[in-house]
Amino acid sequence: MRNGCLIHEQIRTAPHKDLSGPLGSRGRFQMLKRFIILIALILPLFLAACDTAEERAQKHFEKSLALLEEGEVDRALVELRNVFQLNGYHIKARLTYAQISEDRGNVAEAYSQYLRLVEQEPEHLAARSALARLAATSNNWEEAERHLAVAEPQDPKNLDLQSIRLGLTYRTAVQEQETATAVATVAAANALLEQDLNLPVAQQIAVDALLRAQDWEAALTLTDRLLSAAPQNLPLHSLRLGVLEQLGDRDAVISHLHIMVSRFPEADLHRTLVSRLIEDHRLAEAETYLRDRIQVPSDDPSVARLELLSFLRTHQGIEAAIAELDLMLDAAPEDANQLRALRANLEFGRGNREVAMAELEEILTAAGDSAETDTIKVLQARMFQQSGNSVGARARVEEVLEHDAGHLGALKMKAGWLIQDDQPGDALVELRNALDTAPRDPELLTLMAQAHQRSGDLGLMREMLALATEASGNRPAEVLRYANHLIESEKFFAAEDVLQAALRNQPDHLGLLGRLGTLYIQIEDWPRSQQVITRLSTFEGPAARNLARELTARLLSAQNRAQDLEAFLGQLVESEDSLQASAALIRLRLANGDVAGALQYSTDLLNQDPDNPTLRFLQSGVLATQGRLEPAAEILETLVVDFPQSEQSWVSLYRLRRSQGSEDQAAAILARAAAALPQSANIKWIQASEAEAKGDIDQAIEIYEGLYAQNSTSLVVANNLASLIASYRSDDASLERAFVIARRLRGSEVPAFQDTYGWIATRLGNLEEAEPYLEAAATALPQDPVVRFHLAELYRRSNRTEEARPHYQAVVDLVAAGATPPPFLGEVQAQLAAQN
Repeated sequence: MRNGCLIHEQIRTAPHKDLSGPLGSRGRFQMLKRFIILIALILPLFLAACDTAEERAQKHFEKSLALLEEGEVDRALVELRNVFQLNGYHIKARLTYAQISEDRGNVAEAYSQYLRLVEQEPEHLAARSALARLAATSNNWEEAERHLAVAEPQDPKNLDLQSIRLGLTYRTAVQEQETATAVATVAAANALLEQDLNLPVAQQIAVDALLRAQDWEAALTLTDRLLSAAPQNLPLHSLRLGVLEQLGDRDAVISHLHIMVSRFPEADLHRTLVSRLIEDHRLAEAETYLRDRIQVPSDDPSVARLELLSFLRTHQGIEAAIAELDLMLDAAPEDANQLRALRANLEFGRGNREVAMAELEEILTAAGDSAETDTIKVLQARMFQQSGNSVGARARVEEVLEHDAGHLGALKMKAGWLIQDDQPGDALVELRNALDTAPRDPELLTLMAQAHQRSGDLGLMREMLALATEASGNRPAEVLRYANHLIESEKFFAAEDVLQAALRNQPDHLGLLGRLGTLYIQIEDWPRSQQVITRLSTFEGPAARNLARELTARLLSAQNRAQDLEAFLGQLVESEDSLQASAALIRLRLANGDVAGALQYSTDLLNQDPDNPTLRFLQSGVLATQGRLEPAAEILETLVVDFPQSEQSWVSLYRLRRSQGSEDQAAAILARAAAALPQSANIKWIQASEAEAKGDIDQAIEIYEGLYAQNSTSLVVANNLASLIASYRSDDASLERAFVIARRLRGSEVPAFQDTYGWIATRLGNLEEAEPYLEAAATALPQDPVVRFHLAELYRRSNRTEEARPHYQAVVDLVAAGATPPPFLGEVQAQLAAQN
């Protein structure tokens, strides 16, 4: 019998005691009555304890299924969460929760739940299939293949899995330009669609083939057919929009955007619609649309009003926006607080910060708690944050969340701070709660990506960026963020796909075109680089013209066409007297070894405009390259006096004095620079490097801590800070802090980052995890004594002394060859002596 039930048994079988005594029979009766009441109160608690946690979890699960049958989905989710609190390994509950999340559009939560499920049961077919499908539809093909490899052998006839396999084959065929394979794969995908139209990967293949063939009419017919079966499929709607763009039917584009806005209100596609109207010079129509949005009931009407005011401010001026606010106040006096807050926001935007914040404070002082007040508090929190009052901002957000735990604006701000404070786990809890309310909010999904990155889970980070891109309807900000991550990860083909998909919807977007052109130059795809440049040259306006010129210069440089590049830059100088082109021409001549030509050219320019600070700076660089260091230093000295905010001049002067061996002068210049630019991250970086070189590790760590507090998103700052802490401090608290900072480096392929993460893992005793990181770092950085020492220590702690010895010896040899003696040199020598 379980212990929890022994109490019940003892109560039931306890012998009757003699209750006679001084109380008499009435007293005995009252005592017995109180005893019976007490037993009645506590007995259910004891009986409940008789159920194990697993049994209670099962009851919650069964209740969730009953609620689902009744259509009570929200209550069912609550019951499923109760299951996980009691039994985190309940497979059926986890699967049900994941499937509900996916059906409701909360793909981020669904994906994470499926991942937890396969961690518990690696061969789980439904979870592996779902993960493969979700990864494939977000272009995360490596993950798709990993999950497909487990699911496919279990159910080879499954159409969904077959379509994912075709997707992998098609992608490889396109990438390798295997035309016959691609054609056969497209035919197979179309055959699958004849059996089931709702196969997302087969849909992707069929539509993509038509898009690559530029068969726009056929693509439109196919997307319409697919949408008839799946009208709520946002990616298909985005594809249809891109086809309409290619057909040049602007009215149809606007019409379809209206449809998308109504079907997917959480995706904020109305902003895309307004942008299209503005691009088409249909400003009156855009204004009418924004005015109509104000009339639509919403949880936060201030958002629609703010969008109209922003439009008016941009296209008609600040006075027009304020006049509109006055009209709004006359028309809706019941919304006076909200409208006054919007007016304060306008004042804040044009620089009257104190006035704006005082106005909000006055509103909040007089107002009671309400949803409207919460929104105003979040607005004030943003103002506090932008004004440097982080404490006030956080306090306001906590007030809002205490009143409304699900307030999206407040949750987003809090999650951002938690990520910044290296608490990604807590941030993910807040974000998952927010996603229950707004599962397709691109900003929430982007924050999820940032939290996963800070946790060191790059796979989930990539998946969240993909989901944010899809949920936004390929909005440029989300697309560029995702594409940049893919490019940094050297997933160039996937990045091209993402950019091309976005450009089908927004073919004239300069940011997207510029990133695509830069990518083509990076991967040396010269013809398509030129195609982007040619397209940009057809646009009007200085922004497109300058972007085309920049890409042309990069292309010529990447092709090592020095003469063509010089001629191109010369033409720019002659045609528009471009200072930027002149600077590039000087740098080009220096790079080609034509120092005399560069000096003559810079001197001629300076004679024409002797007070121009840019030309003076360029002249100092040419003189320094020629070896005339003192004249170069004199120019820089006058520049830092005339323009003390010129960081570039300070840094160049400091480096020049260092190159002369003038350590004292360099230190004095660095001190002056820090006084002139106390917030300069680059100056602080140099100070930290100087402190480290002198052995003042505490000072270096203190500076890096300041830089980290200023910008905790910088990978390089995080790496350097974590590396110093792990290398020079031995207490547990410091080591734990180093790990918290460095965990985002997990999975990195940057050698310096690999060394940092591997060394911290070694210090924590995770030798097996550390080994591939430290071995990769030592292979890439064989001349770095610190890296070689870290690998030697790993081998020694793994009782592999023979493998450690050559790396210890390498440290000694590198120091003998001129490397700075590290503080652990004595330890290295002792290890070598002990092994002899």
